Amino acid sequence: MNETERERLFLELFHENRQRILRLCHGYLNSVEDAEDLFQEIMTRAWNSLPGFRGEARAGTWLYRIAVNSALLYRRKRVRPAPLVDVAGSEPDAPEELEKRERVTALRRAIAALSEPDRLIATLLLEGLSYKEIAEITGITVNYVGVKMTRIRQALEDSLKEYGHGKL
Repeated sequence: MNETERERLFLELFHENRQRILRLCHGYLNSVEDAEDLFQEIMTRAWNSLPGFRGEARAGTWLYRIAVNSALLYRRKRVRPAPLVDVAGSEPDAPEELEKRERVTALRRAIAALSEPDRLIATLLLEGLSYKEIAEITGITVNYVGVKMTRIRQALEDSLKEYGHGKL
């Protein structure tokens, strides 16, 4: 891969995956500052690893694998609890909006309480990845992704009931 191809692929990966990778970073760290730092680290690793990219997986899947590994390492190095970031926006206008925000907050707390592997799988599914893509990223079989999702869904529903919110 020459330098021009490397730059083109990197910019394409950056623009297509920026928001998704940032959400993954927030899911692991719950701190805006740490998530931004982690994002920079992920993109630096992606840039440095691009010459070794063989195209055996989709470029986005390859980038997610780098992101997950980086997030796990980053989190181990900097384990400190942080408050959940409220991504819902400003004050709600109607009771329905308040209820929706409370459900989103309860769901975020329930996801944050999952084990790291389960949180990763839930986050990737929420990003719209298929079971096959999740299997490639996590290194487990497609069938096991399905089994894990059934268990994760049940755990999230149980947590939401504890917070006074019904089913997913």
